[in-house]
Amino acid sequence: MRQFIAETEPDKNGLLFVEGKKFHYLTSVLRLEPGDMIYVRLPSGTLQKMTVCKTDSAAKKITLQVAGDSAGLAESGNRALPVSQNPGKKIFLFQFVAKPPKMELILRQAVECGVSDFIPVNGFFCQKGNVESAVKKTGSREERWQRIVTEARQQSGSPVETCIHGVMTVEEAVDFWKNECRENSMAIVLYEQTSRTVSLKKAVGDSCSAQELENVGLFVGAEGGISPEEIDFLCSNNIMPVHFKTNILRCETAALYGIAALQSQLENE
Repeated sequence: MRQFIAETEPDKNGLLFVEGKKFHYLTSVLRLEPGDMIYVRLPSGTLQKMTVCKTDSAAKKITLQVAGDSAGLAESGNRALPVSQNPGKKIFLFQFVAKPPKMELILRQAVECGVSDFIPVNGFFCQKGNVESAVKKTGSREERWQRIVTEARQQSGSPVETCIHGVMTVEEAVDFWKNECRENSMAIVLYEQTSRTVSLKKAVGDSCSAQELENVGLFVGAEGGISPEEIDFLCSNNIMPVHFKTNILRCETAALYGIAALQSQLENE
């Protein structure tokens, strides 16, 4: 189900005004016209049905209105009714920096799958130019990756507001994980070798009951994989290496495969 990601809440009259690039998305991509209905994801996280009231091509402005009962908006703020969607357990994807096009593909797919946090990691085998690109893309003035997040959420209907973090070293990534997720958490790293690895089922089972898990970390290597020293460091911090008995996977395939397998395992527990 497609949705539109709004940057502001409707006003006291239930009206939402959209301008600029988002106007182009609504009118040129979705081809909305007055009278059309659309689902809008509000900053509060609720999903609201809204109708198109007016489009002004000259001003590049479109007006949306809350569909249904709008009485009492002045007193209670937004009366948008939340749709019953549970984003589930929070998944943190620690992606070792790959080539820019691959990073964008991984980010887009991660957002569509409902990953809550996307953390680029500068590993031993990561290329310098790729890392520099990732640092720039996660900078405060860079909007490209954030646009990818918005477009992916709008296309997939994900209720999860994926957060992009700055590039971290392996040590910084582990510290972030340990500080962010202290309880009811588990983390795994995908490893192409079989030594010291466990199955995903065993990794989930050895951590705690899947029903009790709140945060799950997934570390995925770049084109060159992850160095043995980095694997040792991750293992020493209770991040379990997991090997999938499949063909050799490219990093962009491994990330998507890992997220899907992890979600499937968690849901089946």
